[in-house]
Amino acid sequence: MLLLPVIAVSIGVMFALAGLAAAALVLFITAIGVTIWLCRNREQRRADGKTNVGWVVFLIIAYLLSASYLVFFVLLMISAFTGESVTVG
Repeated sequence: MLLLPVIAVSIGVMFALAGLAAAALVLFITAIGVTIWLCRNREQRRADGKTNVGWVVFLIIAYLLSASYLVFFVLLMISAFTGESVTVG
């Protein structure tokens, strides 16, 4: 009975982390899609005189955020299943 609040909080944290992992995965897939789109339309955008500065800034931020979150969750999963502390560096 005393552990019910702890269990409820841990389930909430689990769902929050799963949501962050899903958001990071969606952001990573979106960044890959935008990269492919920019590469395919590169010549057309140059002909129209458009720049890619905004897209490049978006891609840098998207890749950095999504990659760091995904690496964190992969290390968290390895640590959870093996019981060993995983450190980088």
